[in-house]
Amino acid sequence: MWLIVTLLGALLLFPAVGFGKSLYVKDNTSEALVRTGPSLANKILAILKPGQEVSLLREEGDYYVVTTPNGIEGYVLKYLMTDQGPTDARLQELEQKTQQRITELEARTQEQEKELTTLREERSQLEAAKKQAEAIASQQADLVSQLQEEQNSLQDKEARLWFLTGAGVLLLGFVMGWIWGASSRRHRRSSLSLDRL
Repeated sequence: MWLIVTLLGALLLFPAVGFGKSLYVKDNTSEALVRTGPSLANKILAILKPGQEVSLLREEGDYYVVTTPNGIEGYVLKYLMTDQGPTDARLQELEQKTQQRITELEARTQEQEKELTTLREERSQLEAAKKQAEAIASQQADLVSQLQEEQNSLQDKEARLWFLTGAGVLLLGFVMGWIWGASSRRHRRSSLSLDRL
């Protein structure tokens, strides 16, 4: 009794590796025979076709103990079985994954195309803004050039004005000196002439 309880506890705590796992008859096999025991001498219970699925119950030496979809339990040689689905099923699964990936990539491509369109629009706006800024800069440069010309012209006029003012002061001083000198000479002559009398 103690042995049965221990075995049941072990089965519950540590189930057999792959218990309930699906196995498939290999595609390169013509058929797999389900037998009543782990030997070729045992009676055949069922014949499995390539790609047919069974459920693994346990392993015993060179055999798997399996259950068919019809509920038949028996032994099948390990080398005839695989945990990979039939080629058609795997191919279909790969096609589905490929199609899903293509759909994802197309969606991503559309998003990137939208981003590219947005970036192109922003680029054209920036180019327009650049052209406008260059036009304003050109206008500002023309204005600066014009103001420098006006300033140079004003400086020339101011220099001429100062020159003419200086010449005028000099001329005025000369005229005043001449008038004053002439009046002093007359006054001296008249004083001399009065002294002679």
